[in-house]
Order: sequence, then structure tokens, then C-alpha cells
Amino acid sequence: MNRNNENKNTIIEQCLISLAENKLEAMDRLYETISKDVYAFAISKVRDKFDAEDITQDTFIRVYENAKIYTPIGKPLAWIFTIETNVINRYFNLKNRNNNIEDESILEQVEDSSNIDESKEIKNDYLRKLLLILSEIEREIISLHLVSDLKFREIAKLLNKPLSTILSKYNRAIKKLKQIVKEENYEKESN
Repeated sequence: MNRNNENKNTIIEQCLISLAENKLEAMDRLYETISKDVYAFAISKVRDKFDAEDITQDTFIRVYENAKIYTPIGKPLAWIFTIETNVINRYFNLKNRNNNIEDESILEQVEDSSNIDESKEIKNDYLRKLLLILSEIEREIISLHLVSDLKFREIAKLLNKPLSTILSKYNRAIKKLKQIVKEENYEKESN
């Protein structure tokens, strides 16, 4: 494990211990340390900015509520992702029950996009298109490995899949992304 992961795990565990003692200031530090990881995992599952933000917030609430039962074993982020997985599952259950409710998030995203820097919007659209090419499991693995910096063994345990499956899906996803980028570069050069 590299030094950054050790420090990050130590910070997370200290925050969880402080939260278990009702020291609320630890929530700010925890959020600052892992909010990008939690959000990245959520967006890889639900592919909707607003739902991912809600899931991120719900996850932090659940972490606070359950901090007293956390046992420090050196893998606090995996514990948090387990909580987040439960929040995501609950999200999908509720979404399935409420199929008839009209989804206005697309309109909201269009309205919000007018405030976004155009170059960032182009990059985000490009990344979104690339990620849509991947299957859900491939997006999850890419997100957990590249954004959250989890090891493949940790991802396999978190997703309850064999390590060989995680490795092959990761490699397949990377090949897909490289191929698409290569094809788009070729098309640009041809024009």
C-alpha cells in the first residue's frame, strides 16, 4: 500500500472514531477526504449527477449513524463503500417503485449547463460518452480503481466478484476506451 493510501486510511479511521464519540467536526474532515471517492462510486452506478449527489449525502449520514459500530481494521473506505452500496440498492428499489414519476433531471441539467465553462462542458460530455460505452460493472471498476485508488483485490471483495473477473473487466474496459479514442483521433485527422 502506498504512503498516500496509508495516510488516507489513517485519516478516515480517525474521523470514524471521532464520529463514534459524537465529535461532529470530524465529519468535515471525512467529507473533505473522501467525498470525491464516494461521489465517483455513486455516479458510476446511477449515471445521474443529482441522484449521485443525493446518494453521496445519504452515505455520509449513514456513516455518521453507524460510526459507533465500525471496527478499525485498516480498510475504512471499503466499509464506507459497503454502506454506500446499501444506499444505492435502496435508491434503485425506490426508483423501481416510482416508475411513473416524470424525470425532470434532464431539463435541470440543461438549465444548469448554461453556467458551466464551455471547455469543461465539452470535456465532461466527451468523458460521459466514453463511459457510456462501458457496462455498469466496467464503469464501477474503473471508478473504484482510478478515482478511489482501490486495489483490484479490494474491488473484488467489495463487488463480491472473483479477482480474475475484476481484472479481465478492467482490462477490457481500458481496451474499449483506447479503441474509441484512437478511432476518434483517426476521424479528426482524416477531416
